[in-house]
Amino acid sequence: MKPSASLSVGTSSAWHFRSAAGVFGVAAVAELTGQAVRGPAGAGPAGWLLLLAAAAWVIGLVWRERVGVFRAWLCFVWVMLMSLLVMLLAVRHGFLFGPMEFSGREHLSVAGVPCSVPLLWWLVVGGGYLVVEGLWGEWRAGVSAYTAVITVLMALMILPFVGQVRGYWRWPAGPTGSPPAGDAFFGMPWTVLAAWFALALGLALGLVIQGDNWSSAEARSRRQAWAPAAVWLTLTIIFLGANLAAGLWLAVAFSVANAVLFGAVVVGYLRESGGGRR
Repeated sequence: MKPSASLSVGTSSAWHFRSAAGVFGVAAVAELTGQAVRGPAGAGPAGWLLLLAAAAWVIGLVWRERVGVFRAWLCFVWVMLMSLLVMLLAVRHGFLFGPMEFSGREHLSVAGVPCSVPLLWWLVVGGGYLVVEGLWGEWRAGVSAYTAVITVLMALMILPFVGQVRGYWRWPAGPTGSPPAGDAFFGMPWTVLAAWFALALGLALGLVIQGDNWSSAEARSRRQAWAPAAVWLTLTIIFLGANLAAGLWLAVAFSVANAVLFGAVVVGYLRESGGGRR
């Protein structure tokens, strides 16, 4: 059974979910207003971190309804710690992502990795998994693999944003200079996309083992996959606006494609439920 489109995630946590959604909405409006006033800089690093934290809150509440408080925290900590570890190894040793670095424009960090980075991975994988599972069914290995594919599609709009538009992430030129134009994507090697796929697949499989295997059929029917899809639709609009303002037309095209994808998911759930409560 598909999830209901009710605003609440569960009867006992309706107020909590509305609070999280409200904070996320305010942060999204602030970011879009910042883009209108300041251009691609938007609301700046503080606004960007608040936006991701609020979005992570919403996704976390959906997981809580799905697998319970303990396992929701377990899933969250799994994604946060593993993504932080991998990004730390990437910065220090070029692991998986090649030689990369963070510019230091985001001031709140852990061991040199901005706090926004593991939050972004939680949104991409934790939220993406719920959306894909809602569309594809209960074959969890397949859902994990397709979540990784969707993650790469997201990367095509996210990486230009955090790299070219905001300058938060960067891949410095090697000893022979910048990568040739045919072998680079907005200043990054194309192999970075393979790294996104690999990390997303590992994180998604971890979510299956630690969380989703313990969820009941009833809980999966209440998981409200429309909520993470709505979060990603909002974030996609933000990426679209910033990439458009910066004139990154290839990233704009991917942003539009993702907006259509997540918009269709949200509309599909709302129409299926008749827009009513469960």
